[in-house]
Amino acid sequence: MKNVCAVALAVTIVIGWSLALASGPVKLDPALQPYKPTSGVSGNINSIGSDSLNNVMTLWAETFSKFYPNAKIQIEGKGSSTAPPALIAGTAQLGPMSRAMKGTEIDQFEKKYGYKPTQIRTSVDALGVFVNKDNPIKCLTVAQVDAIFSKSRRQGYKEDITTWGQLGLTGEWASKPISLYGRNSASGTYGFFKEHTLKNGDYKDSVKEQPGSASVVHGWCAAGPNGREGRRQVLRGRPGQRLRRELSALALSLRVRQPGAEQAARPADP
Repeated sequence: MKNVCAVALAVTIVIGWSLALASGPVKLDPALQPYKPTSGVSGNINSIGSDSLNNVMTLWAETFSKFYPNAKIQIEGKGSSTAPPALIAGTAQLGPMSRAMKGTEIDQFEKKYGYKPTQIRTSVDALGVFVNKDNPIKCLTVAQVDAIFSKSRRQGYKEDITTWGQLGLTGEWASKPISLYGRNSASGTYGFFKEHTLKNGDYKDSVKEQPGSASVVHGWCAAGPNGREGRRQVLRGRPGQRLRRELSALALSLRVRQPGAEQAARPADP
């Protein structure tokens, strides 16, 4: 899915790969010549948009600066929805987005400049649903995820889900409440998850909305398995290391087998 926790459940973008890498090794034209920088390139470039591309945008900017040290590139990542207004207003020349531009956004740009914005596809990203590594649950159906995150339940699940016991966990897990973390409304992650998982239903008011994907991990790790403060020591190190150390990605199922949806969410017996 493009793009659930020990008592905390988190949705965030987990990785972005080049389209070429996703389809196999890159094959270049052997006649392609190495890039040769030209002279007289200087000035400022602003990039405003999705935080999912912040790291790769920074890498590209650093490489560009090696060729053109007099060109300064500023990068701001606060969500895909911030890109179109910045491009239209002229405050940004680049607008990285983790979703397609809406028709209204394209129309507004064309009305301002007389032509449509140029789209360059650079990456494929994925949304992940995570639980704490100590949580025994391994799989959820999309309908269950909808019932966890949305008050509308348009995927048709039979009841609102607020505890891990409703997903088949027993013992000390049965009565534990689910604490929810996700992106804010400026994010393409927020919009994609709302459209494809919640069927455009409403998010629950209890979802702790974060301004960036890294903030989702930071907030969740700080809360810890019991959904409480007290684990800020795990925030040291690189985000990828924290993900591997603290979180487990859940398998998501579009369909369930009899006897019912609960079976798909029940973890294997230890």
